[in-house]
Amino acid sequence: MPDVNLTIDGHKIAVPAGTLIVEAAKTVGIEIPVFCYHHKLDPVGACRLCLVDFTPGPPRPQTACTTPVSEGMVVRTQSAMAVAARADILEFELANHPLDCPVCDKGGECPLQDFTFRHGYPTSRIDGPRLHFKKPIPLSDKIALDRERCVLCYRCTRYYDEVAWEQELTTDERGVKSFITSQFDQPLQSIFSGNIIDLCPVGALTSRVWRFESRPWDMTHTETVCSRCSVGCSVTQWERRGQLVRVTSHENDDIDEGWICDRGRFDYTDVNDPSRLRTPSIRGKRSTWADAIGAVAAGIKGKGAKLGVSLPQDLTNEEAFLFRRLLDGPLKGAKVKMHGRTAIPAPEGDTMRIKEIDDASVIVVVASDLENDVPIIDLRVKKAVSKRGAKLIVVHPDGVDFDRNPHTVHIRNACGDLAEKVGGKEMPLYRATNERGALAQGVGGWDKLDGVEALFSWGPPPTAGIPSSAKFVAAWDHLPRDGYQEAVVLPAATFAERQGSYTNVEGTVQFLRPPIALRPPLKEGWEVLCELGAALGVSLDYAGIVPIQREMSLQAPDPSPEPMPVLIGPAHP
Repeated sequence: MPDVNLTIDGHKIAVPAGTLIVEAAKTVGIEIPVFCYHHKLDPVGACRLCLVDFTPGPPRPQTACTTPVSEGMVVRTQSAMAVAARADILEFELANHPLDCPVCDKGGECPLQDFTFRHGYPTSRIDGPRLHFKKPIPLSDKIALDRERCVLCYRCTRYYDEVAWEQELTTDERGVKSFITSQFDQPLQSIFSGNIIDLCPVGALTSRVWRFESRPWDMTHTETVCSRCSVGCSVTQWERRGQLVRVTSHENDDIDEGWICDRGRFDYTDVNDPSRLRTPSIRGKRSTWADAIGAVAAGIKGKGAKLGVSLPQDLTNEEAFLFRRLLDGPLKGAKVKMHGRTAIPAPEGDTMRIKEIDDASVIVVVASDLENDVPIIDLRVKKAVSKRGAKLIVVHPDGVDFDRNPHTVHIRNACGDLAEKVGGKEMPLYRATNERGALAQGVGGWDKLDGVEALFSWGPPPTAGIPSSAKFVAAWDHLPRDGYQEAVVLPAATFAERQGSYTNVEGTVQFLRPPIALRPPLKEGWEVLCELGAALGVSLDYAGIVPIQREMSLQAPDPSPEPMPVLIGPAHP
């Protein structure tokens, strides 16, 4: 698009045609307060807080969030008319707003607080009775709604309509008595419901998991990678007093666009479980690391095909690299089963990038329920269909999330090597967190573990349970489980304490930044593997994670010169 020249508060700028005034102002560091506007949602001009004065135009304030720039426009955000208009809107917003700041979870990171100080009147003229609602209302077991705090920006309902394609939130009553509620007062079911917590500009929608836990200034936060599926969303993990207390989204337009699923947002409480394993044990008796690792080595060495290995879906690339050394040596011939493993082999070259879905004209999804397998890619596909008019074809034997959309063609039979024939691109939809990385290291097995005499269970036990044929069991886990009573147990670090990297579904390597320091006697995964290797007679002498990564980079194959011409899918055996 050609650039448009305009002036904002004396700053002469040029921005692409169609840019909204509120976005143009950001390019020169000018804040225009907003509640209803969000750059990932369609503009509606509901809250009127972004009023500005501009010429040529009508002789009254206009909403900056719905007005595109025009050639020669002169915008005044600090004119007396605009300043008074915004202060008036804030006064209206506060007319029924409770003074809950001391107990509100949004306190300290609340736009309403900030805007009131920066753009509102210094004193309140409201002394009449306020509107009251029953509060809080549980929208689900994870989300609470405080209707008194709501400013009716409609971000939450618009998100459900535009992004999640769900009909779970709506507005009830009219006028000043309007309030947000769930459809038919039913609990929210969407796997994407938690995003409305981040979207809410006030304390109306809060996490019941984090409720009354701490203030933002009481926590330290770390930007890292989600470990709950293969997409590898960027997240912010919040730590307080050695515990993981909150997970929020961190916008990465190349991958997640600022959205995360509820698994990534809420499934972290096991990190703080008081029953966590913290010391090694042998048959239920506390042991030293040296004795426990020696017992593991004695029980699994030289077993060949009689040894079964169950791998976690979120082992890091570095852990997979080290474990491959063991499988090539003393554990050669072992049966390996990875949690969440699909039937997809390692790709032969580069594959489609997640952000390329946005520009696709036709999308074919083969044998994958995106909502459950790769949730944020599900939202990308919905965006391509609803915003850009992409045609969606689903090849799946069962009903899936897209069936409700009239633009979806649902085929219940396999389509063969369609992508190569039409010159498309493929994105293999791996389910397991680091399945693509494990495959690259040659450890992403999916053997059956029936009949093994010894089992090395890394992470949760096998989905089918510990084989009854196993006479020796070694478990490397962070929680106690049934079947560990007679096992050799090694305590494991959680996703919030580990260093390393994941390779996500598109092939991007992303590095973990643990928010919680690992406290002795717990050890890093790479360190345990090095000690286990020594006990098995394999030299894995590394002083830290960086030397491992350096050696991995030296052994990495040259990248494929050209991308593969294939399509999205399949994801299931």
